Amino acid sequence: MSAWGMHAFENDDAQDLVDQILDGTFRLEERRGTFRSEEDGYIDAASGAELIALGAVVRVAQDAASPAAPALHEIAGTDELDLEDFLAQFTDEDLQTLRELIGVTVHDPAASELYELWNEAGEREEWARVSQEEGLPG
Repeated sequence: MSAWGMHAFENDDAQDLVDQILDGTFRLEERRGTFRSEEDGYIDAASGAELIALGAVVRVAQDAASPAAPALHEIAGTDELDLEDFLAQFTDEDLQTLRELIGVTVHDPAASELYELWNEAGEREEWARVSQEEGLPG
């Protein structure tokens, strides 16, 4: 990742995903099953960043007052976001899977490259707290 930060949308992979969501080209059916390595279940840094960003957008769609809402509004350049079609793509099972994968990304050192990177930087605990606050959908 060339640009990365602690918040849900502060890296290139997350920003690319958010751009797709905002321009209406994001399709969940194309993403299901692609976030983890099929061989070992590992979540690379790009996928982890996308999962957290995806969770944050879902959370904003569910609750306009969620912690990531101001950043998403800034990226979109408007306070008027219509995320109904985006959110309609998710089944209850999809939301549960998303919560589980975000949990793995944030808490499992054996399965998450982002965990490793933030741990090496000495900021894993703060990153985990922020990621869960912003990116864990209800």
